[in-house]
Amino acid sequence: MIETTVSTVINKPVSEVFAYICNMQNQTAYNSSISSSEPVAGNPNEFKIQIDLGILKITEIYKLEEIIQNQLIVASCHSNSMKFIDRYEFKNSDGKCHLTISDKMELKGLFKLSEGLVKMNLKSQMTANLNALKKILES
Repeated sequence: MIETTVSTVINKPVSEVFAYICNMQNQTAYNSSISSSEPVAGNPNEFKIQIDLGILKITEIYKLEEIIQNQLIVASCHSNSMKFIDRYEFKNSDGKCHLTISDKMELKGLFKLSEGLVKMNLKSQMTANLNALKKILES
């Protein structure tokens, strides 16, 4: 299991940051590994996403498991190759948003052999994605 956490303070109110992130179609604007995110017809909490992890390209369902308005979003994705759970935590910090994103990923089958490589790259990729998100929201 690979666990990675990144955090930052975004110079916007929590409600604005939460609304932007809660719209999973926005992920393609700041998450470099997601090339497509479309809602699943008839289920507003599920999105069909295309993920490119370099060693692995998959199209799967990304499901919003838990939403607490302006506080928490938990989403997950399960495939034959991997499963991961993302946790977005939002806290008010003097009118700004302190955002923490945690990812728990488990590679399966032959992909488990690449865990060391994925672990090394995931932290830098999540940091770059968070910086892109911050830039979008603060511009």
